[in-house]
Amino acid sequence: VLAHIILFRVEIFDPFFMPLAPVLFYLSLEDKQNILMKRLLLSLSTLLLLSSCSAQTSIIATNPDGSVTLFNNGNSSQTVTVAPNGNLGIGKANPTDKLEVNGQIHAKSVKVDLQEWADTVFEEDYNLLRLREIEAYIKTYGHLPEIPSTETVIAEGINLGDMNRLLLQKVEELTLHLIAKDKEITSLQEQLIAMDARLQRLETSSTLDKE
Repeated sequence: VLAHIILFRVEIFDPFFMPLAPVLFYLSLEDKQNILMKRLLLSLSTLLLLSSCSAQTSIIATNPDGSVTLFNNGNSSQTVTVAPNGNLGIGKANPTDKLEVNGQIHAKSVKVDLQEWADTVFEEDYNLLRLREIEAYIKTYGHLPEIPSTETVIAEGINLGDMNRLLLQKVEELTLHLIAKDKEITSLQEQLIAMDARLQRLETSSTLDKE
């Protein structure tokens, strides 16, 4: 009878222990030759089942606000919480985003969906600040334009997608400045070569005049 009761509890209320069902059913059969062994196995199965049930109360807990806490050991930094709105917190008791992790994440790849990218820098109507303007901004604020300050990053963190876009934007702006400077240098070099050639012609003409 006890085996049937335990079997009913396993099948109906605890699907994680379904593998025990055949064993308990076997134990419920009458076999006088193995009655002692069956009693021992039944006692052992009962102890294992009761210990697993008591462990579950510390693994899964439903909170008054409707959230569910997994691995609840009293330390919120080591728990997994599922909020009523579907937010998941790892080491966070009250996750405000779809996934909040209070710790380091190790992954092979992270994909971020974005609505815009930095290639607008190459459009003709893009407002590219001059280097002297950037220098003045840095002296005033201590960081590049559009890049968050140290205080803001510490207080609010950064958005990986937005930060990657901003960093690429600054690289592209720097590339445009380098291209412009390269053109200026090339133009100055050509002017210097022309001046040097003219100077040589003047020197040659002056020498001929003396002769």
